[in-house]
Amino acid sequence: MVAAEDPESFFAAAPPLGDAGAVAARLQEFVARNSSHPSSEGGGRRRVVCVTSGGTTVPLEQRCVRYIDNFSSGHRGAASTEYFLKAGYAVIFVHRRGSCQPFCSFMPDDSFLNLFDVTTESKVQVAESHATVVKKAVGEYCKAIEEGSLLKLPFTTIFEYLQLLKMVATSMSSVSLHGLFYLAAAVSDFYVPWDSMAKHKIQSAGGPLDMRLSQVPKMLPVLRNQWAPLAFCVSFKVSFSSRMVIPWG
Repeated sequence: MVAAEDPESFFAAAPPLGDAGAVAARLQEFVARNSSHPSSEGGGRRRVVCVTSGGTTVPLEQRCVRYIDNFSSGHRGAASTEYFLKAGYAVIFVHRRGSCQPFCSFMPDDSFLNLFDVTTESKVQVAESHATVVKKAVGEYCKAIEEGSLLKLPFTTIFEYLQLLKMVATSMSSVSLHGLFYLAAAVSDFYVPWDSMAKHKIQSAGGPLDMRLSQVPKMLPVLRNQWAPLAFCVSFKVSFSSRMVIPWG
């Protein structure tokens, strides 16, 4: 294991986010519009929260075939986003592609196709057994979109996640004490630096694979001290030992 590099070196060596310009423009517009919007609860401006959700992957090749995955269904982040919206917050939902989405967290676990029936007129409609929960979910989602209070930004890799987090945090620095970070994503602790990664698929013909992983730089102190120093931060840490959790807390 290689010691953690500093955050700026990590970003300098990481593959750039493909649509960084478009993301930055969407963030700037979303934060500016919502931070000037009166709070539905009264008492000033609408609060803005960044909710991160799902797990990051660590690619083992630049043209990725294999990767190390931090598993997370994303249920906590998706459900929490729903509650933040109901409480009047504007939410930037930074989520793993394919993870649980807001207003879907309480949907049945059945296959998506099981939610629908085909009528005798060959029309597709929501199955009566699921009609109530589907109507509620669609209605609440449409309300959030119409009000412009939900912005969804997807990621897959650790490189994408941390670049998005930095962009969101620097955009939210302008909202000062009205900003909140609710960091529910399962973030990789170790990774393969981009410049030392195999460019193509690692061949099994070479025999057993030995690999050294570097530590991902700790970004929470950077977020709190540099990117958005006045925002309130909530983060989560997974452990199966109560003796370890208490000192962390």
